[in-house]
Amino acid sequence: MSQALAKKETLMSVAEYLAFEAKSKRKHEYMDGEVFAMAGVKRNHSTISQNISRRIGNLLEEKPCEVHGSDIKIRIREGHYVYPDVSVVCNEINFDTNNTTLLNPIVIFEVLSKSTEARDRGDKAEDYFKLESLQNYVMIAQNRVRVEHYSRIGAGKWTFEVLENLEDVLVLDSIDCQIPLKNIYAKVELKPLKLIKKKK
Repeated sequence: MSQALAKKETLMSVAEYLAFEAKSKRKHEYMDGEVFAMAGVKRNHSTISQNISRRIGNLLEEKPCEVHGSDIKIRIREGHYVYPDVSVVCNEINFDTNNTTLLNPIVIFEVLSKSTEARDRGDKAEDYFKLESLQNYVMIAQNRVRVEHYSRIGAGKWTFEVLENLEDVLVLDSIDCQIPLKNIYAKVELKPLKLIKKKK
């Protein structure tokens, strides 16, 4: 979750943001001068993130890959730094000189919330799709079964699928992983479906 801190008249430079973030006890995202404080998450959000990290971590245990949670910052482009809920990087793993910022994720997961969904679908998604290393971008609803999966098929070209059943399987060819939705939503309290009453 994030909330804008910096107003346009008090925008931070990238250098100022990185220096500020290195000393801060809280995490902040950054985009073109604006700083966004990361708020705490709710139970479902945390459970889904942990489910994904654990499942993918187990699947990639013997492969040259790393799975990171929301404590690792990612530079999508110069001027845009974010903390996705889960990220995966394989083979040539590139961090900045301080080992605090990942530069070449292959897969990114964002668990949607009311306060962040607009950015996850908007500014973040726009820049994620331009990040050359990224092959899969996955957005996950936290109160109902819905997984939205973008998969790169070429330069500037992506496919899109929506999975809404616990029996469905999320297939990530870029890292040779398959994740059943029942594993993603394990121990998650989902809202019951509302029944629409037919008029007599």
